[in-house]
Amino acid sequence: MEHGIDPWLVLRTRSRHEGAVECDLQARRITAYLPRRNVVRRLNDRKVVVQMPLFPGYVFIRPREDQYEGIRCVRGSCGLVLVGCKAAAMPERDLDAVRILERSGAALVVNPRLIPGQRVEVRAGPLMGIRGELVRIKSRERLVINARLLSSSVSVEVDSDNVEVL
Repeated sequence: MEHGIDPWLVLRTRSRHEGAVECDLQARRITAYLPRRNVVRRLNDRKVVVQMPLFPGYVFIRPREDQYEGIRCVRGSCGLVLVGCKAAAMPERDLDAVRILERSGAALVVNPRLIPGQRVEVRAGPLMGIRGELVRIKSRERLVINARLLSSSVSVEVDSDNVEVL
């Protein structure tokens, strides 16, 4: 605890149980935050906007010391994320940044597997074998990789399914 303020912790959930876990936590008067993003889904002939968790499988919580025991009984939860033997704390400033992104209305895409700056290799397709640095993610399906060829830098777009982190 820092300056008498309970830290934000990360609670894992079962797949597609984030909303139910958040509701159960709030019913127990445990502060919970589930960041969401709007996703357009095709339903029959029309498009609908649905809210999906920004970080599937996780809910941020801020329990008081006397509420830790109650967390274990929340249906759909899988326990706190740990670093070593301690619960992983989430800095307030990081959650503030998530809140700003969530309120912005911008199209948000999270890919926990691929992060700009990582070294990657194309494992399939016509560019198979090329290694480079992931520069940015253009969309969920397309990546831009900076590959050094002939002492020059070449950027190329590839499908994310064809890329593996080194």
